[in-house]
Amino acid sequence: METAVVFGQYDHLMGIWTEPSKPTARKHAVIIITAGMLPSAGPYRLHRDLACRLAKESIGTMRFDLSGIGESFGLGVAGESTKRASDEVRQAMDWIEKHHGIRSFVLMGLCSGADDALRAAINDERVCGLVSMDGLGYRTPKYYFHRFTKHYGKRLIRPSKWLSAFRRVFATHANAEMPSSLQMGTDIREYPAQDEAARMLERLADRGTKMHFIYTGGVAEYYNHAGQFQDMFPTLKHRPEITTQYFEQMDHVAYLCEDRESVASHIADDMGVIAGDIVLLGDRVTFHRPRFEVEFRDLDIVW
Repeated sequence: METAVVFGQYDHLMGIWTEPSKPTARKHAVIIITAGMLPSAGPYRLHRDLACRLAKESIGTMRFDLSGIGESFGLGVAGESTKRASDEVRQAMDWIEKHHGIRSFVLMGLCSGADDALRAAINDERVCGLVSMDGLGYRTPKYYFHRFTKHYGKRLIRPSKWLSAFRRVFATHANAEMPSSLQMGTDIREYPAQDEAARMLERLADRGTKMHFIYTGGVAEYYNHAGQFQDMFPTLKHRPEITTQYFEQMDHVAYLCEDRESVASHIADDMGVIAGDIVLLGDRVTFHRPRFEVEFRDLDIVW
């Protein structure tokens, strides 16, 4: 069951609370943070699909619009966006704690939502888990090797690519005719410097926060192969609190229906590990289907 709620310091934030399909005594809830300028349903309703999938796992979910996006009013929007988003996530946690008595949270975010989730996790010790999709990314030496072999290598043997390159070089007016308002640029992302990010992740890991980082083929401009995360943060590669997954064939916003279903199931499975109080997130991430289902009952393991 989905319920629209209004909350926040100025009653300016609009969210959707998805009630678990079965009564639950779980201690955790999930908060899904706005991706870019998209409203709470997420790209192609990914966030809504994920919330419904989690409800089947008896996990309550809040997805809401950050201020100035979707149905949330742009009140109190002055200042740095990451700090503002972190404060609004805190207000969402406060609402859930007040109305449902839950004091432990898993944050999930895609793209800039992943950046906001990381900052919010650092600032609030009620966060016990983090699922980041296409979040932190830094190029490594292996990144450039894969970039050449997967991207440029294939193009070098195609005559049509050489012909296109020849035409671009000798085109005299193409660039001059481009309007100044359509200049090429890069998306603005506010993730921290690499060494600072490593310290943030280590701090969360030391606190016992479980973290799962998902990457897709849609961010090949900075992440393009499985295992790159370990190269980005070599000091964290043996931390059991941190796990990763790479979906090479999936685009950034999970455009295909089957991709959305796949990533929602993947996140729900791993979220169930956090919400079920099982010690290591990696216990479930390491095993790919068919995978074992694990429960802890009075210190006995039931397979």
